[in-house]
Amino acid sequence: MFTVKRRFYLALSAIAVFFTAIAFSLFSPPKAAKAIESDYTGKGAGFSSVLYNGSNGLPTSEANSIVQSEEGFIWIGGYSGLIRYDGNEFYRYDSSKGVASVVCLFVDSKQRLWIGTNDSGVAMLEGDDFTFYKRVDEMSSSIRSIAEDKDGNIIIATTIGLGYIENDELKVIDDPRIRGENGYVCELVSDGKALIYGITNSGDFFTVENKKIKDYYAYQTNGFDPVNTVYPDPVNEGMVYIGDRNSSVFHGYPSDDKSKFTEISVAPQTTVNCIRRINGQTWICADNGIGFFDDEGTYVEILDSPMNNSIDKMITDYEGNLWFTSSRQGVMKIVPNRFTDVSALFGMENLVVNGVCKSGDTFYVATDKGLRAYKTDYSPVSNAATSLLSSARIRCAKRDRRGVLWFCSYSDLGLVRYDPETDKARSYTKSDGLASNRVRMITELKNGDMAVATNEGCNIISNDEVSATYDDKSGISNLEILCIEEGDDGKLLLGSDGGGIYVIDGNVVSRKGLSDGLKSEVIMRIKNDSENGIFWIITSNSIAYMKDGAIKTVNNFPYSNNFDMYFDDDGKAWILSSNGIYVVKRQDLINDGDMPYVLYDTKCGLTGITTANSYSFLDGDGTLYIAMSTGVGSVNINAPTETGADVKLAVPFIMADDKYVKTENGGSVRIPSNCKRINIYANALTNSLNNPRLSYMLEGFDEKPVILNKQDMSYASYTNLRGGEYKFTVSLINTFTGQAEKTVSITIIKEKSLVEQVWFWIIVGAIVLAAIITAVVFIFRRKTVKLLKKQEENKKLINEMTKVFANCIDMKDSYTNGHSTRVAKYTAMFAERLGKSKSEVEEIYNIALLHDIGKISIPDNILNKPGRLTDDEFAVMKSHSQRGYEILKDITIAPGIALGAGYHHEKFDGTGYPKGLKGDDIPEVAQIIAVADAFDAMYSTRPYRKQLPLEQVAAEIKRCSGTQFNPKVVEVFLQLVSEGAFDKKYDYDHPENN
Repeated sequence: MFTVKRRFYLALSAIAVFFTAIAFSLFSPPKAAKAIESDYTGKGAGFSSVLYNGSNGLPTSEANSIVQSEEGFIWIGGYSGLIRYDGNEFYRYDSSKGVASVVCLFVDSKQRLWIGTNDSGVAMLEGDDFTFYKRVDEMSSSIRSIAEDKDGNIIIATTIGLGYIENDELKVIDDPRIRGENGYVCELVSDGKALIYGITNSGDFFTVENKKIKDYYAYQTNGFDPVNTVYPDPVNEGMVYIGDRNSSVFHGYPSDDKSKFTEISVAPQTTVNCIRRINGQTWICADNGIGFFDDEGTYVEILDSPMNNSIDKMITDYEGNLWFTSSRQGVMKIVPNRFTDVSALFGMENLVVNGVCKSGDTFYVATDKGLRAYKTDYSPVSNAATSLLSSARIRCAKRDRRGVLWFCSYSDLGLVRYDPETDKARSYTKSDGLASNRVRMITELKNGDMAVATNEGCNIISNDEVSATYDDKSGISNLEILCIEEGDDGKLLLGSDGGGIYVIDGNVVSRKGLSDGLKSEVIMRIKNDSENGIFWIITSNSIAYMKDGAIKTVNNFPYSNNFDMYFDDDGKAWILSSNGIYVVKRQDLINDGDMPYVLYDTKCGLTGITTANSYSFLDGDGTLYIAMSTGVGSVNINAPTETGADVKLAVPFIMADDKYVKTENGGSVRIPSNCKRINIYANALTNSLNNPRLSYMLEGFDEKPVILNKQDMSYASYTNLRGGEYKFTVSLINTFTGQAEKTVSITIIKEKSLVEQVWFWIIVGAIVLAAIITAVVFIFRRKTVKLLKKQEENKKLINEMTKVFANCIDMKDSYTNGHSTRVAKYTAMFAERLGKSKSEVEEIYNIALLHDIGKISIPDNILNKPGRLTDDEFAVMKSHSQRGYEILKDITIAPGIALGAGYHHEKFDGTGYPKGLKGDDIPEVAQIIAVADAFDAMYSTRPYRKQLPLEQVAAEIKRCSGTQFNPKVVEVFLQLVSEGAFDKKYDYDHPENN
């Protein structure tokens, strides 16, 4: 998103410490002094400038004005329009909204953003809504400045006159002193009390009070050159700072003449455009640079600033960072940076640095183009070592306990020993017993010996002489040694370029490689971690550690191309890599599980990338001097790793589809049910170089929080949320504890759509239920109709078949023709009179029709015998009841049909046949049939006699009541007799017609 420029140098002696100002830069020293580093904040940090222009995120390379709103946004006005910056991204408002060519910006006490344009008048932005104010004839639509008085009135300066906003209308401040050539008002600034100061383009200045011009000061009258800017002194009431169009700033009371003002030269700056007092220092922006002066009037110019042309405005944000605008170069911020570009302090050209070492008050820098040395005041040093190694490629620089310096070269000089006390240098080469003149690194052993890594093996130097060599004769097959580390037990571990690790224990050499757990046999670094009893191993593609001879690879570390490792006082490892510097707890590396880390890269202020296979230097105070591919950088690894205290969490707005919805922390918003997409703009607003860890979660939708870094945070997007209440929470997370240090939230209420309303589903459920019931009823009725029709058809078939069988029976017995039908009809008459239902009567009728079906098994000679039957014949005849039962018993569709046939000859007193059943043990239908059968037998002609008279038949049946017949059935029969039912032709099929 931005480019980190070279940090500014600060030169001066006693400068008041900023409370929160972050004015970090390079300052011009007095001619006789050297550039030294100053720390304004006391935070132990350096400073970096960041220039934003059209090449790195800012959608323009010019900026006219800059302000910060309450939620933390930085607003930038330029000829390209209005731009908002959230600490990550720049957003330009489309000019179709009516805002373009912005000249000035102002945030009022109600946190409304006022926008002055070059040609379209003044507008006000509140939320996402712009309000435009029509120009009046007495004023120009070209706005130059905006301010607010103590009563909340918005005062507008234009190129033709001055005005104010009242009742949403622009009105004119009519005063003859600001007409004509004095009518071009180019700046307004409030003293925070009653007055607003204004500057005219002609060089005069004036005050506004209660929407009227109070005092007018012509520059000639007071003896000044034309005034270019005025600034009320926030410390000394009534006094002002005046900047002219030359190189002077004046301090005094506006009513005094020039002679009573204190003049401060800000040369070489010319044309002072802006003056601001920030934490005890008075800053000026000029056409050709920036600087500040203290209360003593000592001016300090900022040198080497990337912004040095047409600097018009400056602000300090809520974190204390300084922001500057240039109508030619864009926007610059100056922020604290824990990293220091030491090369810049040295004044050293960009070189590949392979090693750094500090001895006393001198830094030694090993580069590809010779040895460089500098004092701690950053002045260069020349000595015997720098002379000897002025052009050699130096791979490593180390200081031993005696204060002697050792330099490893890739040249004919081999290893160089330098004694600062005597300023003498000595070279060790192959002729001195060194294995090779190409020396990689050197380390001091516990006994004071020096172990030397070369391209042809390892040497030991004792008492300044080569005393031992470990090469292929010793069992080392890969002789290119990249690093050496000594264990607590005195064993040497040699890391090779492709051969793994060689362990030297006296004269015994062993090896560890891929089969022992290494993922690569190119060993970049081995570090003894006595605290944890392990050796850390950095290979070409992994990090591993060795404990008690066993090697374990760390699989969850996020990066593979690592170079070196250093330990701070808080249990963390600082891992130098080609991607930046990773900071992680050592115990997390050992556990190889969840591994929170902090990554410092160039976006976070890191001034360069570590050189591969280089050797950095850790000073006793925790300052790590890093050998980089472009020079030397430094960082204090014991300083706090994260500084998120100033981060401002906010959820300033959401986008519901394309509609802007303003929100407030802790508040709630309501969105319509038809909203398809919600973009929640959650910000960790910080303009520092930190990259804090954040989490966000939409409770009610997300199952777990989303964890990411601030630089990766844009907005959280959700689609097709169901109606209901959701809580969106964003938190600042401590990387190493995992705890939330700050949290803000908003409540989002999405209205429920029609289909999400309970009542809707109740109605739908009722409609569906009604439809189901209707369908079921329809289907049931349809099936019932079919079933009833089928039943009627079956019943008709059964009735017809029953009649057919009855006719067959009657046809077999010529003397009883029609008997079955008549008995069935009599039985139906009795059943109906007994209270049986229509269906029961129909069933009884059919049973009665077949009561004599057993007779088909009786021989014709017996069945049709004209005389009385013999006892044997009668016995055969009586068998028709049982045989009839046997014939009909298996008809399951009418299980009672066999009862009439089987038991119609049973008698009520138990003397009947075939079972001799008595009383109610006799099936009821059989009891009814018995009366009907006896009646028809006596009331019709038989082979052995003629039809008997009705009276005689009735008397006989009455006589047999209670013995042969059921009295109730007899009683019904007698009622019918008395009613004359048998005196005429009876309609048996329709008894209701009788």
